[in-house]
Amino acid sequence: MIDRRFFVTSALAGLALPRMGLAQTAPGKVPRPEVAFRVPEMNPAVADLVAQVDPARLRADVDALAGFGTRWSEGPGYGAVEDWMAASFAEAGPGGAISRQPVTLPAGMVRNNVIWGDPLDGREVILLGAHLDTTSENPAVSAPGANDNGSGIAAMLEALRILSGQAFTRQIVAVGFTGEEQGLIGSARCAAVATQQRWPVELMVNLDMLGYRPSNPAAPLFIEYDQGNATPANNAAAGAYGQMAVALAGQHTSLATAQTDIWDSDYMPFEAAGVPCIGLYDGGASGPPYHTSGDVPELMDFGRLEQATRLLVAIMATAAELT
Repeated sequence: MIDRRFFVTSALAGLALPRMGLAQTAPGKVPRPEVAFRVPEMNPAVADLVAQVDPARLRADVDALAGFGTRWSEGPGYGAVEDWMAASFAEAGPGGAISRQPVTLPAGMVRNNVIWGDPLDGREVILLGAHLDTTSENPAVSAPGANDNGSGIAAMLEALRILSGQAFTRQIVAVGFTGEEQGLIGSARCAAVATQQRWPVELMVNLDMLGYRPSNPAAPLFIEYDQGNATPANNAAAGAYGQMAVALAGQHTSLATAQTDIWDSDYMPFEAAGVPCIGLYDGGASGPPYHTSGDVPELMDFGRLEQATRLLVAIMATAAELT
């Protein structure tokens, strides 16, 4: 991922959201009719879920991930990282079958995306993704990746712990991607499989760095949404979901937010496949620890990670339609 140097702002008032996704773009599928969706008022049931975010669990997961020393996907120890991801998904709660999706890296070795949930259970899918791998100036030796992207994985796990026991109209599916740092290899593979198998993905939510400690404590969390890119037809839906996220941030967090396009992370292959995509990003690609062996938990702002995770829970509960 690279830094987002420009952002745009938009009105927050209720925006009509056309339902779109991979199910519409697959060959032979009939497009679903447009269904209006509007930014909701404060939902007390969602607020109750948001309040369950536990900063101690977030810190424990980041510490565990950084504790591998490196999560470089070409390294010989990466199998243990995948095992940790699968075990952590299994402990997140009921409703999530665990599977592994083989990915061949450019160097020839096979690694795996680790998946929580069944994208073919018959419901529309809200797909949550974060990359598990890391890099640095010498990734074979040290790439702790606390913020990039231990923070995203920790937020994903915490959201699943809170949401997995709830009833939703849509299915939540989560993926820990491999090979992001080598060119979005794992997410490209996942998007290809999703297209082939016709996963009915309504929205893809990407998490890539959520706990950077900025020099200015008032610095915003970036809410990213598709504003063009490979498939213009999904722009309206992505924009409406992005504005939903902005409104939810105001309801459930203390963070300022800014809005920007999606760029150079694991949502890009899904956007190219026609899926509306949004993401959360903390600006950390402009910070000194980025892609270095100095990306350690001690340099993170866990208060900001907690607030970003609160927003994630609100987004997922709202988009998946809590019943």
